[in-house]
Amino acid sequence: MEKKKRYLLYWAVVCLLVFIIGAAIPRSEMRSLGLEGANQANLKNATEELTEGKTLTFTVAPPEKTTDQIGFFVTLNGHEFKDGMLRIIASDGEKVIGGRDFPLADLNGDQFLFVKLEEVPEILTVRIASDSRKDGPSIWLNETTVTPGEAVMDGETLSQSLVYNLTYTVQVHRFVQPLILALILLLFGMAVYSAGGFVKAQKRENELPRLQQGITMRRIAGLGIAVVLCALLFFYLYDTRIRIAQNTTEKVTIYQPDGDSLEITKNTAELKQLVRPEQDRLTGFGIRFWITDGAVLSGGSMHARVTDLTLGEILCETDIPAEQFISGEYVGLLFENSQTGVKDHEYEIDLTFSRELWNSGLEVMTSHRNLCVNAYLYFNIFLKKFFFFMFLGVEGLICLFWYLAFVRKVRVETLFLVMVLGLGLFYNVLITPQMVPDEAKHIDMAYRYSNELLGYESLGDTTCLMRADDAAMEFTSSPSFKNYRNIYYGLFSRVQDDRMVEADINSNIEGSILFYAPAVLGMTLARLLHLGTVPMLLLARYLNLAVFALLTWLGMRRLPFGKTTLFLISVLPVNLQQCTSFSHDAMVHGILFLYGSLCLEAIYVKEKLTGQKMLLLAVLGVAAVYCKSGSYLPMVLLTLLIPAAAYGSRQMKLFGTCSLFGTVLLTFLMKNAAVVREITGTTEATSVVTSVAGSGSGDAVYATGYTLGYFLHDPLQLIYMIVNTILDKGGFYMESLIGYKLGWVEIETSEMLVVLFLFLLFLSILTTREEAVWINSVQRGIMIISCLGCAGFIVLGMLLSWTPVGHVSVEGVQGRYFLPFLLILLTACRNNGIYLRTKMDRTIITAALSGQLLTIVYVIKQVMAV
Repeated sequence: MEKKKRYLLYWAVVCLLVFIIGAAIPRSEMRSLGLEGANQANLKNATEELTEGKTLTFTVAPPEKTTDQIGFFVTLNGHEFKDGMLRIIASDGEKVIGGRDFPLADLNGDQFLFVKLEEVPEILTVRIASDSRKDGPSIWLNETTVTPGEAVMDGETLSQSLVYNLTYTVQVHRFVQPLILALILLLFGMAVYSAGGFVKAQKRENELPRLQQGITMRRIAGLGIAVVLCALLFFYLYDTRIRIAQNTTEKVTIYQPDGDSLEITKNTAELKQLVRPEQDRLTGFGIRFWITDGAVLSGGSMHARVTDLTLGEILCETDIPAEQFISGEYVGLLFENSQTGVKDHEYEIDLTFSRELWNSGLEVMTSHRNLCVNAYLYFNIFLKKFFFFMFLGVEGLICLFWYLAFVRKVRVETLFLVMVLGLGLFYNVLITPQMVPDEAKHIDMAYRYSNELLGYESLGDTTCLMRADDAAMEFTSSPSFKNYRNIYYGLFSRVQDDRMVEADINSNIEGSILFYAPAVLGMTLARLLHLGTVPMLLLARYLNLAVFALLTWLGMRRLPFGKTTLFLISVLPVNLQQCTSFSHDAMVHGILFLYGSLCLEAIYVKEKLTGQKMLLLAVLGVAAVYCKSGSYLPMVLLTLLIPAAAYGSRQMKLFGTCSLFGTVLLTFLMKNAAVVREITGTTEATSVVTSVAGSGSGDAVYATGYTLGYFLHDPLQLIYMIVNTILDKGGFYMESLIGYKLGWVEIETSEMLVVLFLFLLFLSILTTREEAVWINSVQRGIMIISCLGCAGFIVLGMLLSWTPVGHVSVEGVQGRYFLPFLLILLTACRNNGIYLRTKMDRTIITAALSGQLLTIVYVIKQVMAV
């Protein structure tokens, strides 16, 4: 023991050196000027519109010589511009030191426009002007705070400050962060010391090996039934969805309708339309028609001919009978053979209507170029092969699962690894990139980190260097055949244009590289190997899933009980969707599943803790602080349940528990102190919440939000909010916990699947009398308090950051946010009131696989809807 105390003293000296060195080395700190008190929800007034002849002049004294840029918050005042420029010029007296012209047509809503400064003057002068004649943009005014600088519009000084952002850096010596870091490192050492230090790992006694059961006729019959049922399901999908979808064609509107129509009469019985589509590949054109209310087309036909004038070749000549006209829809004029390389070709469409259609109520929709025309680009024949290969993969997974689960009788954790990685292959190509909520932003964040690894410079929050192929690739957030076409034809592609170009991307989101590491490594590896965009995205997503599976597998191996419960939680549809994407949910869920499993092992396995286990608990506790801004911090309460016998004495338990708590709390303080100050200091005047209109990449909507002071003044209102939230959205939380609706909550599966997985979770916490686990009331109570604390942090965070004032329930919470602590909650629900007669873990797991295959069937059915 004296030797271990000496080691702890040495470690304390190392921690002291860490503090001294950290405090002695100055650091660059980014600061800004001009945004004090300004937020989108409370911006009411703006400057006069900047039109031709008007100039807004702003002068300010830069606080430091490291000032590098200045930006102004511009509003378009609801106007749409087709031309014109907004010019921002920065100068030192008469000397221009920076400037930029912004095309008004490229601006979108309210946004900051920045100009970089080549040098820093004593007094910076910025002139903002526009050449728009009638309507113009404005600069927002700060409603709550007077900031440095003076603004003059055409000789008149403005009484309110402009909303601007002047950025600069300063060199500072930090003392608090190095001190906290040194204390965290010291507490790591104390945690290891409380467990007796590092000891040589002893191999755990393995459970008795399972006897291979062999291949019997009964098992072969079961496999045959499963394979046949799967084949029938896929044949049903092919006949009702895929076969129809593969005969559809991708289309793009060439000439948009102008709202008017042309009635078919004797004078308009013959129509001609010249078309230059500028598409590289074509399979035909479509003309849009309208039928007036009450009109019935009793007979007649339209003769149509499409001629490629460039080649002098007739591509389509057909007669369209009257019954094929549908009001508001396009009539397709499809070529006998698809054309490629026809971007510069010109086409002529000739339409001739028979007498029966004259004055019958049939009208053709018009555009500014005469007729309303669509171009059909290509058919979706590839869908047949795409889903046929998926069918073969599913059949292969069924056979492999049958062999491992019922012939080899492998361990549950091994079966878990195979099943998750197998199902992840289907989720990766079925729920394509950007179909997972906020994935576009996560992809951008991963690309930024990948650029850092490869040595490319950062271009700011809204632009990023990308390979030209990556910047050109387009995926949609909603299911589309285009997404699957990208996957099918790009799966084994290599990069064609790897020039690094500037690309507009989503605004930067906060996220530690820890949670993007697997995706970043996958993306970087793909770029080094010169893989195309599609394999790059799919590889990065799959590595994210693989790391999640590995972390969960490690936790499952340590669990003394509840392996089937963790298995089910991990293969829930919504969890697989999130973990097979760029979302940092993969790392968050994996870390917290491993942390919860280690805590349960320390509580219920009668073994002495080692320094290695204590260090791992401390490190995972620190990582948990970074998960969802510390929302899962209450899970550290589980360490209170570790018995004194695991430490060796009550004194060491107190020492170790305080160390584990201290590391987590100090980490939370170091990371979130500023956030806590902001929350506690936010007032009604400065509170702003952001929501999104619609799904996908909808426009941001800003509103005044609730504050902590509001509920401290009226705590009863908080109770009302929580009760209303449970009553109004409890059902949605339950559905979204399982994955009733996937994607951007628009791919509907079936409520039957929700019931199935909930029932399986219930079965998973039941045991036989021989395997019963005793959970006392103290353990049960602390587990429930821990879960309620996590849920409370999540709800409170969304209440203060996402819920506008006036709403009676909390907005933005989804059931998947509760997944990381669901294992602990279900463990607390274990009881000795209901027993199973026989152990049925493999039956439950088989049912879970069946539920997942049904989920895939429902997803295919939804995304193939035509």
